[in-house]
Amino acid sequence: MYAPERLRRIYIITFEYGGLVKVGGLGEAVRQYAVGLASRGYDVTVLMPSHGRHLDPHRGFDLYPLDFKACGNRLGQDGRAYPYCIGAEITFQNGVKIVMFKGLDYATGHVFDRWGVYEYTEEKAALFARAVVAFAERFGLPDLIHINDWPTVLAGVALKDLGERRGLAIPTLFTIHLSWDYSFPWHYAEWSGLANRQHLVWRVCCHRFEHYSAVWDEGWGSVERFGVVEADIVSTVSYGYLEELLRKYGDWIREKSCVIYNSTDWSITDVEGVTEADTWRLVEEVERLGVDGGLDKNGALFLAVGRVASQKGFDIAIKALDYAPHARLLILGMPAGERGYEEYIRGLVWERRGKAALSMAKIPPKLYKALHYVAKALVMPSRWEPFGISAIEAMALGTPVIATKVGGLPEVIDGYGVLVEPENPQELGRAMEGMATGVIKAPPRAHIVQYVDNKFRLRNTVEMLEYCYEKARQFAYFRAITP
Repeated sequence: MYAPERLRRIYIITFEYGGLVKVGGLGEAVRQYAVGLASRGYDVTVLMPSHGRHLDPHRGFDLYPLDFKACGNRLGQDGRAYPYCIGAEITFQNGVKIVMFKGLDYATGHVFDRWGVYEYTEEKAALFARAVVAFAERFGLPDLIHINDWPTVLAGVALKDLGERRGLAIPTLFTIHLSWDYSFPWHYAEWSGLANRQHLVWRVCCHRFEHYSAVWDEGWGSVERFGVVEADIVSTVSYGYLEELLRKYGDWIREKSCVIYNSTDWSITDVEGVTEADTWRLVEEVERLGVDGGLDKNGALFLAVGRVASQKGFDIAIKALDYAPHARLLILGMPAGERGYEEYIRGLVWERRGKAALSMAKIPPKLYKALHYVAKALVMPSRWEPFGISAIEAMALGTPVIATKVGGLPEVIDGYGVLVEPENPQELGRAMEGMATGVIKAPPRAHIVQYVDNKFRLRNTVEMLEYCYEKARQFAYFRAITP
């Protein structure tokens, strides 16, 4: 085998892409990778499911049919053959080619074109793996494969395997944005198109020949762990979260790991003309869009944003108001499918009407940023948080953050806010009250903005990404020269 001497053609494999299909921070991070690399002259192709967006006449971006079809049969555990047929459309964004796969028959489309990005995830991932390999067979192999989170693992490994069968050791990077524990029997990998053959696996001392099923079974069918072992390099979004992954999978992966920070394009110029005197007028604009609860506008405004999911800990922030009489909390939430948790949050908000409000409306970008700017602080009471892109967005506008000491938040905030223990409403409330009354002094706004400019801009992300890519290329070279 031989490995590429230089990296130019990159395939980024994902379930989300900011501006097209996005659920959380993953989509925005992938968009940053792609746009940043394209600006440096890389030939970047993003491969992803359409999730039915090709059927939406109001999707907001152009799609063009691609001369591509992948059809065949998959053998089920019941011995029956199950047909599938996948097509693709393409769009172009900021110098990036984005290929969106779609179903071409009813059975495939019924699953693959589901609007919910993570509906039938395991079956979407299996079909996606077949589509990605067929695409590479039709349009050529890349110089590097970049996998993002567990649903893309089998697509990336199957693509790497195609390269090995053609004598190429393609560098493969697996970025874990948020760790999951989905496990399946080995048949699931075969169902996704991966044949059980011997291949080279890095075992710290050296590369060794092993069957795919042996690697799969040693991790009890964990798709993410399979990706960790199979990838040349494993990356994540913060050093704090990397330590959590090392505890989960073992320190042996430290040598083949790296970190890629997320970045933000938010700027203080985005909120020119906005002042703290606009605070309650801006809140009233949100209220006109519809809220649960309400604010009496007599205290200091604090903001919380993100998916209404247990991970984000909005319940802790609302309970913290019991210890912060001068604080008023506005939550700008997005549905996450946790219906029970949403109702729980609504109940807590109504119990504290006057001090808490929840909006699930789609907030216009200009209003959204303005609210971040006028807030006394952004509150992030997360139960776990690999990075926390909401933190750097607020800080890019000079707004401090009050957050829990979990995952990447301590290194992201780095003294430009307040850190509290997780699951502690009383400590969080005291921090909010301290900021509301001026007992706790936030750093000057200009200092917070400068910190973000120095550390969390696109150039920083791309520099870290290129370091990881080169590291992956070196490990692929070791794989190529193994006798």
